[in-house]
Amino acid sequence: MRAFIHCYEVNIIKSKLIVLYILNILDISFTLLLLRTGLYKEINIFMIQVVHSTKGSFLLKIVVPAIILFYLYIRIKRASKTQLKISNTIINITVFFYLVINILHILWVLLIPVTQLVFKIS
Repeated sequence: MRAFIHCYEVNIIKSKLIVLYILNILDISFTLLLLRTGLYKEINIFMIQVVHSTKGSFLLKIVVPAIILFYLYIRIKRASKTQLKISNTIINITVFFYLVINILHILWVLLIPVTQLVFKIS
């Protein structure tokens, strides 16, 4: 795992971009699921207005990132060694950030039954 994190070869960075994209899709899926319970609210100031529209949410969190990540991959294929190292670091930080967010989402999903019992919500 350590080798994967530190490796900045183009094919490894491509794998990290795919992981990032999947985590992004999971983020919006969990977010919409949790919002539908009525027990949670969006705290991302950029997404507060968008999450009220499922189509808008998926467009912003699935289509736009796909285009951006594809463009980034095309640019990375032509990057210098220094640029690859910097890109790898930024991508690793972003993947870590999304991992934390998704772990929190999973914890919140697991807590839904407990929350419903405490607040007597059905």
